Amino acid sequence: MIYLFSVKQKPSLSQVGGKGKALIETYGAGLPVPEGLVLSVDFLSPWLREIKALEEWKKLLTDVTMENCDAVKTKAAKLKLTPSMKEELEKQMIGLGKENIYAVRSSSPEEDLKGTSFAGMYETFLGVTRKTLETYIAKAFSSCFDFRVMEYKKQNDIDLRYTCIAIIVQRQIVSEVSGVGFSLNPNNNCYDEVMINAAFGLGETIVSGTVTPDTYIVDSVANKIIKKKINNKKIALYLHKNGGTIEIPNKNPEDSSLSDDQIIELTELIKKCETYYGIPIDTEWAYEKGKLHLLQSRPITTYFPLYEEYRTKPGETKHLYLDQIKLTQGFQYSLSELGNEIFAKMVVNVKAGIMPEGKDGIFYAVAGRQYIDLTNSEKAFGYKKVKKTIGSYDVPTREILNSFDFSKGYHLDKKPKGVKNTILLIAKLAYRAIPDIMKARKDPDGLMDSYFQMADTAFMDIDKITSSDKYFDDIVNETMLIFNRIMTKAMGLAGVLSAESNIRKMFHNMNVDNEIIALSIDLPGNPTSEMGYSLVNLASFDEFRNITSGTAFSKKIKKREFSDAFLSAYDEHMKKYGCRCVGEIDMAAVRPYENLEIFYNQLKLININDNAMQHSIEKKEKAIAKLKALAKKIGKEKKFNGYLNAYKLLGIREHPKYMYVYANDKLRQLVLKLAKEFVKEGRLETVDDIFMLASSHIGKAQRDKNYNMKNIINTNKKKRELTKNVKEWPTIIDSRGKIFRYIRESEEGDLVGDPVSPGVIKGKAKVLLTPFEKPLNKGEILVAKATEPTWTPIFINASAVVMEIGGPLQHGAIIAREYGIPCVTGVDGATTIIKDGDLLMVDGSSGIVKIIES
Repeated sequence: MIYLFSVKQKPSLSQVGGKGKALIETYGAGLPVPEGLVLSVDFLSPWLREIKALEEWKKLLTDVTMENCDAVKTKAAKLKLTPSMKEELEKQMIGLGKENIYAVRSSSPEEDLKGTSFAGMYETFLGVTRKTLETYIAKAFSSCFDFRVMEYKKQNDIDLRYTCIAIIVQRQIVSEVSGVGFSLNPNNNCYDEVMINAAFGLGETIVSGTVTPDTYIVDSVANKIIKKKINNKKIALYLHKNGGTIEIPNKNPEDSSLSDDQIIELTELIKKCETYYGIPIDTEWAYEKGKLHLLQSRPITTYFPLYEEYRTKPGETKHLYLDQIKLTQGFQYSLSELGNEIFAKMVVNVKAGIMPEGKDGIFYAVAGRQYIDLTNSEKAFGYKKVKKTIGSYDVPTREILNSFDFSKGYHLDKKPKGVKNTILLIAKLAYRAIPDIMKARKDPDGLMDSYFQMADTAFMDIDKITSSDKYFDDIVNETMLIFNRIMTKAMGLAGVLSAESNIRKMFHNMNVDNEIIALSIDLPGNPTSEMGYSLVNLASFDEFRNITSGTAFSKKIKKREFSDAFLSAYDEHMKKYGCRCVGEIDMAAVRPYENLEIFYNQLKLININDNAMQHSIEKKEKAIAKLKALAKKIGKEKKFNGYLNAYKLLGIREHPKYMYVYANDKLRQLVLKLAKEFVKEGRLETVDDIFMLASSHIGKAQRDKNYNMKNIINTNKKKRELTKNVKEWPTIIDSRGKIFRYIRESEEGDLVGDPVSPGVIKGKAKVLLTPFEKPLNKGEILVAKATEPTWTPIFINASAVVMEIGGPLQHGAIIAREYGIPCVTGVDGATTIIKDGDLLMVDGSSGIVKIIES
C-alpha cells in the first residue's frame, strides 16, 4: 500500500492520485525525478474511516461551509499512524536512502486531471525531518478537507462522499534556483513557446506570490531564447538546517536566476515531459548543485486545444485562422455537426466558388467551428486585399492584421489547389453583376423588384424541394444550390455602396455625419426590421398583455382561444419569422413555435409605450430634410435625390441570411421527422442525436437500414470532448495554437470602439451574454459580446448598444442604425469590464464608451 517511485508495476490513479502517478511515471521514464514514495489511498483508509464516522463529517456533507470544513480539518490534523501503518512506513523509508529531509505533499485522485485543477488548494510542507514526518503527513492529509477543496469539488459536481487522498514523501532538493515551466506559453497559447518562471532558493516563493520571478520565453522549435524579463527578487526561501524553511534577503536580487545554458536545458526537459504525456504540461523543477531535477508534472487544464485538422507540424509554414462563426455571428458555442456542415455548404454556394471549403480552400469547417484560412487567402488574393476585406469587421481584427507580417513563417510559396481559380471566379462574378450594379444606380426600384421576384421564386423552390420524397442529403444539396442565384443580385449592392460614398463626399466637412448615418433608419426590405414591427404589434394586443405566464400563453395559443385579430397577426408572424431564434444558423437551434413560453417572455419584455422604433422614423425624416436643404444650398439637390433613391437598397442586405434561416428551418422540420422514425427503430438514442451527423450520413441511413449511425455520433461527441471546457473562443489563432489579441490603449479609462450609429446617451448598463437571460428595461444600455436577429426585441427597449465584436456591418450595428440607437462595437472586454448598473456615457459618433460611475 506504499509505492516507491521505482515500483515496476504502475499503481492506479485511484490509489496514488494524479501527482503521485505522474512522479512514478516520469521517474520510470528516466527523467531526473528525486527519489520518493506515495502513501496510497488504501494505506490512509484507516484515517478516512475514522474521519467519516465523525458527526462533524456528516455536518460538512450537509452544508459545505468554512466552519464545518475547519472542524473536520482540525480533527484530521491530529491523527496518529496506527502501529501497522507506522511499521510499513518505516520499512519503505529505507528505500529513500540516508537522506533525512523531505517534502510532503498531497496527491488527490481528482487533482491535476484534464478539466480540473486544484492548484494551490492542497498544502505542501518542505524541510520535513524524520522526527516530524508523521505530523506533517497528518497535516497534508487534513488539507483534503479544506474549504477551498470541498467548495471546488462541489462546483465541479465531484461527489464529496468519496473524498480521499494519497500523500507523497519525496527527497527534499536543496535548491539554489527553482521554479515552474510550461510546455506552451500560457500568455498566448503558443505550442512552440516554453515559458519558464524562476527564482533563487525554493519554489514556494513563486507559488505563494512572495516574489515576482524572472520570466523566460523560449522558441522550442529553434531552441532559442526570445524573451527575458529579470525581476527584483528581494528575498529567497531556503531550507533551515534544523528542518523547515527560512527567508533570506538576496545579495544580488536583480541577477538572472538562470544562465542561458540552463534555460535551454530546462526547455528540453519540459518538452520531454510533454512528449511523454502527449499533452501540454505544467512542471515544477529545481537546480541543486548545478543539477536539474523534475519535481512535478501535470496537465495544463486552461489552454486552448486546437483541433488536429487545423494544426501544422512544428517548423512547417503556419496558417493564420479567423473564427468566422464568432466574428460574424458572435457565438461563443459551437454549431452542431449538421448545422455546421449545411452553413458551410451555403457559404460555398452564396460565394459562388470564391470561398472554397477545405484545407486547401479559404475556410474550413470542423467540429462545429468554421475558420477562414488567412494564410491561404493571402496567397490567393494578396495581403492588401485580405487586410481591406477582413479588416472591415472591427477595430481589433483590423489592427491585428495591420501589424501582422505573413513573411515571418506564414507565407506559402505556391497557391493551394483550392484557391488557384479564385481571382478568375471573382472576375466572372463581377462581370455578371455589372448590369445589376448599373441598375442599382439608375433604377433602384426596378432592382429591388427583380430581387424580390427572385426571392419569391427561391422561397417556393425551397418549399418544393424540402417537401419532396428525395433522400435528405440530396434535398440539402439542391436547397443550398438556390443560394448560387442570390449572389449575383446581391452584388448589385455595390452600386448602393458607391451612392453612400458619394453622399459622404458631397457633404464632406459639413458636420452632418450623424444625419448621413440616419439615412439607414427603417429601410424597406429589411426582414429583421420588419420582424421588430411585427413583435411590437403582437406585444401591443391588450389580450396578450393580460396573460401572466408563458404556460398560459402556450395553452391559449394551442387551443386557439385568442381573438381572430391576434391569431391572424400571430400566424402571419410565425409564418414569416417563426424560423428566427437564438443561434438560428444552426439547424439544431429550437425555434419560437417549438417553445411558446420563451416566445411569450420575449414579447413581454417589449415596452410598447416607449421604444426606439417609435422615434426612429421621426429621426430619419429630420435628417433627410436637413440634408436636402443643404444639398439645395450647394446646388446638388438633384444628385442627392438620386443617391437617396438608391440608398433604399441597403435594406436588402439582411435578406439573403433570412432566406437561409428560412431554408434551414424547413430542413430542420424534415430532419426531426426522420429522427423520430430512427428513434422508433432503435437506430438513434434520442431525436437530438441526429444533429451530430452530416447530411451524407443521414442519407446513407435512409438508403441502408443496417447503417450504424450511433458509432458516428459517438465519435463526433468524443471529438468535442477536447473543447468542452472552452468558454472563450479566440477570434484569431494560428496553426500552432498562438492566439493574437489586440490590446487597445485608452485615455483616462475610456473604452474605445468603432462608432457605427451616432448619438450620445447616458444610462445604466445591462450586460447580457444571451438575449433573454434577464430583462433589459426601457432606457438601459445593452452591453453584449455580439448580437443576431433574435436580439431584435431587446433593441426595442435599449437606449444605446455596446458590443465587443463586430464592425459597421455586424447585425447589431445594422439594427441600431435602423432604430436610430447610438451604438459602439469592437470594445474589447466590454462584458467583463462593464457591470450591471454602471452609469455609462456612450458616444456613437466618436466610438467612446465611458464608465461615469460604477
